[in-house]
Amino acid sequence: MKQETPMSGFMDTFLAKLKEQSFTIVLMLGIIWYQGKMMEERVAYWQKLYEEQKAYIQETTQDDKQILLDRIKYLQDRQDKYADDAINELKSN
Repeated sequence: MKQETPMSGFMDTFLAKLKEQSFTIVLMLGIIWYQGKMMEERVAYWQKLYEEQKAYIQETTQDDKQILLDRIKYLQDRQDKYADDAINELKSN
């Protein structure tokens, strides 16, 4: 009877089980790789969406700021015009 060391017996059993399960292992690795690729695509999609949203917010903020500045200038010009008209009316009287 051949005497095997415990380590040798373990390795033989391990390699035999590995051969039996190799298809399952390869399949699982393929699934993990596929899930990783899908996750990368989702992250890229959401990152793109985030960047587009950020650019849109900045653009609308600048547009709104310009509209408000134009409105303030318009109101200040009207106020100056009314003040000048009131001063001219007082001078003419």
